[in-house]
Amino acid sequence: MRPLKNTSAVAVIGGGLAGLSAARHAARLGRQVTLFEGSGLYGGLVATVHEVDGLAAPGHLSGQDLAIHSFNAARKAGVAVVEAGVASVELGERLTLTDEAGRTVHPEAIVVASGASLRKLGVPGEDELVGRGVSRCATCDGGFFRGQDVVVVGGGDSAAQEALVLAKTSRRVIMVCRSPLKAKRDYVDRLDARENVTFVWDSEVAAIVGEAAVAAVRLRNVKTGATSEVECAGVFPYVGVAPNTAFLPASLLTTGGHVRADASLATADPRIFAAGAVRAGYGGALVQAIGEGVGAAAAAARAFVH
Repeated sequence: MRPLKNTSAVAVIGGGLAGLSAARHAARLGRQVTLFEGSGLYGGLVATVHEVDGLAAPGHLSGQDLAIHSFNAARKAGVAVVEAGVASVELGERLTLTDEAGRTVHPEAIVVASGASLRKLGVPGEDELVGRGVSRCATCDGGFFRGQDVVVVGGGDSAAQEALVLAKTSRRVIMVCRSPLKAKRDYVDRLDARENVTFVWDSEVAAIVGEAAVAAVRLRNVKTGATSEVECAGVFPYVGVAPNTAFLPASLLTTGGHVRADASLATADPRIFAAGAVRAGYGGALVQAIGEGVGAAAAAARAFVH
């Protein structure tokens, strides 16, 4: 393995809002910062959101706008960006971070802000029909289903947001929910006001049906076991997220795979900090992700003295 030419005093893993905020703040504190992001989706999942909720911003602010602004601010602060994911972090007398290209760096502190990924349904047809009707971004792909029926799976904030975006262009939006909606009251009220949004309760997707493209979803009632099919052209699954922590030692993780961190955002290793959706106990608000990024960066900057 060969080292990166630009070794970093602080390495930030993840280019979502928490990671970009951490990288920018650490750089402004005078630290040499390298940000690792392998997906190219700066801003994280928020970059796919049609309208940002929970931030005090004038007028309409899309997730993509917020992501671009945050990325540019980090670069302006002097953050070096490596467009590669992280393969492993090894603990020891020196921290060793290896990226997916096999390059290594020995940072003095690490901020883990790798976020979380949308969970898959894990049903037949899902993987085969990605890009042919299965999507996880209504803002990106909603236009392909103009005037057609689509299914949104889930009942949380993300599912509700996607359904509201799709309802503007699709003929009908069918929300498939295992349980009552858990989305914010404002989202629930807005869904109720849309005449083209309907619900299938107490149900889950058993399979996605189609050959060249999505044609229907096969549903199973979780209470009775009865099955049915709903014809549709698109399926948008939003059934929770899983933390992106495969590269971390198990000693830093909870049994659920999240990073365990204390009130100062420090992990079991005092040189490693966690922020945002990757952290156990994260509340899910965008403003919290930004605040934790700043807090983790400040703590990381204090972890060593030049």
